[in-house]
Amino acid sequence: MPRVDPKCPHCGVEMEKGAILDRGHGNHKHASQWIEGGDEEKHRFLGIEWTNLKTSGRSTHTIESYRCPKCGLLANYAP
Repeated sequence: MPRVDPKCPHCGVEMEKGAILDRGHGNHKHASQWIEGGDEEKHRFLGIEWTNLKTSGRSTHTIESYRCPKCGLLANYAP
């Protein structure tokens, strides 16, 4: 069954479906994804520190985003 576009809780108008753009390696364009947990792991190499999200064994869902054409409110869903 196709998903019905939600109505804006502020304006009551139909929201437009879209996506939140992520640019990955090589400037490839992808829709953002939600990942369960959201825990970070810290790394250190040659005195440089950084963090990454823990992804191993975690469930991910592509984020569907809707925008109100009247007020600009964004609503994100990860079905």
